[in-house]
Amino acid sequence: MTLRFLRNKLVEVEPCSDGTLDVFWRLTDDLLKVDARLKIQPPELEITEAEVRMDRFPPSVCQSAPELFEDIEGVTIGPGLRKIVHGLFSGPGGCSILADAVLESANAVILHFTRPAIQAGESVTDDEEKLANTRAMLSANPRLIRSCVAFQDDSPIMQGIEL
Repeated sequence: MTLRFLRNKLVEVEPCSDGTLDVFWRLTDDLLKVDARLKIQPPELEITEAEVRMDRFPPSVCQSAPELFEDIEGVTIGPGLRKIVHGLFSGPGGCSILADAVLESANAVILHFTRPAIQAGESVTDDEEKLANTRAMLSANPRLIRSCVAFQDDSPIMQGIEL
């Protein structure tokens, strides 16, 4: 007997004319179809609207998904989001699919804002200019210092940065 299972996920971030962002998260597989939409208000990145629709054969623990998903409204994308999401959508009355929708949508929003800077940095070919840009970024974002092996005190990148 041959078994076949296909799953697709898609996350899209669309800027709106009023300055907000619409984030669409879709999961489609052979058994389930989920469409989630979040409206994000910059600059705080607050989730102002949240709606979800589950079709086909949703898991029994996700029967109250539309009402449960609205609980994420008012939360901001930033520190503590993962803990809040797991608190809302895990456990016996939770739905892990909703947790995935929110966390993957949040990642897409963050990439929406960081992608232009990453692309600009990748276009620089001079090694000294890349190093200077990285040092400037670290000076502007001191929380990154010591956050990974590249930004440790004895790293060549850190030479010349006043702590």
